[in-house]
Amino acid sequence: MKLSTMRSIDAWVGRPACFLLGLFVRIFGGLFLRQPQGAQRALLFIELSEMGSTIVAASTIQRALAANPQRPVCFVIFKKNVSSLHLLGLLEERNVFTIRDDSLVHMLVDTLRFVFFCRARRIDTAIDLELFARVSSILSLLSGASARVGFDNFHGEGLYRGAHLTHRVQYNPYQHMAQNFQALLGALDCDPRDIPLIKREIPLPELTVRAPVRQDLYDYVRAELGKLADLSKIERIVLLNHDAGKLLPIRTWPAPRFADVARALLAEDEQLLVVLCGIPDAQDSAREIMARVAHPRCVNFVGKTRTLADLLQLFHQADLLISNDSGPPHFASLTDIATITLFGPETPRLYGPLGPRAVHLYKALACSPCLTAANHRNSPCQDNQCLKAIGVDEVLAHARKLLGERRALARAR
Repeated sequence: MKLSTMRSIDAWVGRPACFLLGLFVRIFGGLFLRQPQGAQRALLFIELSEMGSTIVAASTIQRALAANPQRPVCFVIFKKNVSSLHLLGLLEERNVFTIRDDSLVHMLVDTLRFVFFCRARRIDTAIDLELFARVSSILSLLSGASARVGFDNFHGEGLYRGAHLTHRVQYNPYQHMAQNFQALLGALDCDPRDIPLIKREIPLPELTVRAPVRQDLYDYVRAELGKLADLSKIERIVLLNHDAGKLLPIRTWPAPRFADVARALLAEDEQLLVVLCGIPDAQDSAREIMARVAHPRCVNFVGKTRTLADLLQLFHQADLLISNDSGPPHFASLTDIATITLFGPETPRLYGPLGPRAVHLYKALACSPCLTAANHRNSPCQDNQCLKAIGVDEVLAHARKLLGERRALARAR
């Protein structure tokens, strides 16, 4: 389903649905939402559409698991994005529910199945991690949970979600989303009448989840790379995630600049391999970069990784990822690879990857960020000067520094 279609459905169906459901809850007081008494209850996280946000939410999921190890923790996510949750390896597969978003009919059928899923697992608490859609708020109510936590648009920042949240949390656009997610979980320990929640400091959590090397997948990726370059002569690998995808193409740094970075790094290091990576849709820009670089140690690996698990194994073999603001830098934070992420329409203050060797480049123009909760990520911008303001020399300076640190670490071992 196209993003524009989903936005239209969310606006014209989601808004009145949230209003009516909120009215229902106010009138009937949750009479039809009460769970039967007895067995262990479960907590549900809802994060449908943002694969990178699933990684950012890892520390919040860990905290929920640690708070009560006997309490089941469940998660609902779009089926096309569930592989990002699998990367974390935190939840039992039977407690993960997926919804198809390829058609309205599939969404409605899966939503009905979701209701039965929640009743079977006795969900009593639902935490809505979403910021850019209303369907997640509706799902929190349909889950039957008596405690429903989510972001509330107290001052217009974010979407109207009705009146059925029991714990209304203030979305804070001045702190990282990992802290915002922690606030949602922390709201359960607060008096829900003390709005806006929550009134205490939340430190930026560390991302402690690490994706292991899976030798079979590692060997597959190595073999595929070996078909494109003589790896026996390669000591360092730099990955370029040059395409931000069709969903939000405004987040893309110009392809010629990626080419300039590749040419400079290859000229400086005869044992370095540059690898273009990304989804198959990135082939057009990959071919442009390949033509501009025209070097045997620059290879096109776009579309060669079959799954996100393959991509993680590529990260395990590389030294540096230079990427647009998109999912891969967040996935890379589960490994030891260094990352340089280029921000413009969105800000690293909110969405910066949490890896230990992550560099975020951002120019903070007067118009940036323009993709926010306030505008439903719908910017009028047609010329992303915020990204074009990031120069090739600046990227190269950080790349050289990170590669130098990597070499020093290798020598120390």
